Parts: sequence; structure tokens; C-alpha cells
Amino acid sequence: MSAKWDDPAVFAELEQIERDAQCVLCVSARDLGAGQALRYNSGRKCKTASTIKLPMLAHFAMSVAEGKRSWSETLTLTEAEKVAGSGVLTQMTAGLQLTLRDVCVLMTIVSDNTATNMLIELEGVGPINARLRSLGLPLTTLFRKSYTPDTEESREFGLGMTTPDEMAELVQMLAEGRVGGAAVSEEILGILAGQCLRDSIPRGLPEEWSYAGKTGGVDGVRNDVGLVTAPDGSRYALAIYCQDLRDLRWSLENAGLVAIGRVARALLPAG
Repeated sequence: MSAKWDDPAVFAELEQIERDAQCVLCVSARDLGAGQALRYNSGRKCKTASTIKLPMLAHFAMSVAEGKRSWSETLTLTEAEKVAGSGVLTQMTAGLQLTLRDVCVLMTIVSDNTATNMLIELEGVGPINARLRSLGLPLTTLFRKSYTPDTEESREFGLGMTTPDEMAELVQMLAEGRVGGAAVSEEILGILAGQCLRDSIPRGLPEEWSYAGKTGGVDGVRNDVGLVTAPDGSRYALAIYCQDLRDLRWSLENAGLVAIGRVARALLPAG
């Protein structure tokens, strides 16, 4: 099932979605079977919000495969590490011990900000960014912990910066088994497939299509990055970023979330 992205009507529809959402829409999409790509503002530097947690997950999975870390090593939740926003660890008792894998899963599938900060505290920003450079992602950058003050470097983008092209490249690398090898890539995708926040790309797809990805949102921003698989096995890497949104509502009907679902429908043969 191949996408038909060379049709000018597809770009016209993306332009309409962008106008309707009143945002800057940035899209990078890849039909992994046909080798076809679609780019719409895809090289623009974007605020990652929580989509930066996907490359963070890749870093830790690769570190485990390299023997530098163990999935079974334990991290201890502290009261000082708890921060607001998405997640469940703020409701847990300080002193709780979790495995590295459990913390990575929480960071990913419920976008737990406290789990994210525990991982950054464990490893530091520098090694994570060094890993991203080694993966061939020159722009994708983690700047700081969640809910910590911005520095001069992070002021424009907050938690992290990327481009849709780089995130789509990372998803394609995972799909092709090129992030630490086939087994590591499959493990990362397996965690992404457990994503609980499914109000963006999946809202535009029939139930029989599968999705493994990572969302992200802050005021004025809604993003989703993932691997979508059709019932016939065709696979698509999508990175859809809605920036500079006027709609600041934290609801399922936020214009950015709706726009991402519409983009998925427009680009995929299920639409």
C-alpha cells in the first residue's frame, strides 16, 4: 500500500490544515517500502517538547546493549526530583526503587517528567547529546531537565530542539534496525508501541493500523513522531510538528492535535 505524495493536492491539503490550525505545520514523512519521502517545512528547527524523550530512550537502550548500563539497575525516586506535568511518579512515595527499564518506559508511554529528570540526573545532558551526534542527528539537542529554568542556550526551544527530518530519520533507522542493531531497535519500538497518549497520529487512523511513537506538547506546541504500520505490513515514518499554535487549550480538541490527525489521514492510504 503505497502513499501518493507527489500529487500537488496533498500539499494543498497540508496548507489548508495549517491554515485551519493557525500554526506553523512542519512535516517529514517516509514511505519505507516505496522509498518515497514528503517534506513540508521539514528542516525547520522546532521545539521538541516531550518528543526529545524518544532519542533519550534510544540512548539508554544502546548504553545497555553496549554493557555500560543494565536494564535491571535501580534508580531511587526522591521528593526533590518530582516535577509537574505528565506522568505518575509525582503520586508515588519517595524512596521507591525502579529499574532503569521501568523508568525509561514511564518516560515514554506516559511521558513522565519525573522519570525523565531521573534519567538526565543519572547520565547528564552531555552524553545523551553525544549519542545523538553519533547517530547522525546534528541538530537534535536535549537542553535541560523538565521544569527547570531556561538557560541562554535553551531559552528559544525549552526542553529540546529538533527538525522533523531528523526525527523521521531516527524512526526510519529504528524500523531498519540501525539503532544499536536489530534487537535494540526492536526493543525500542516495542516500548514505543505501548504509548498511552494516542490523541495525535492514531486519531487519524483505522483501528487495524498500528502505531509506535512519542508525542509532545507545551503551550503553543503539539508534536507526534512515530512508526505507523498498515495491515499489509507497509510502514511509514512520520514526524509531525505543530508550532506557534494559537490554541492553548489542554484538551483532546486542541487544534494542534486535530491537525496532526488530519495530516496522518491525508498522507496515509488509510485516509
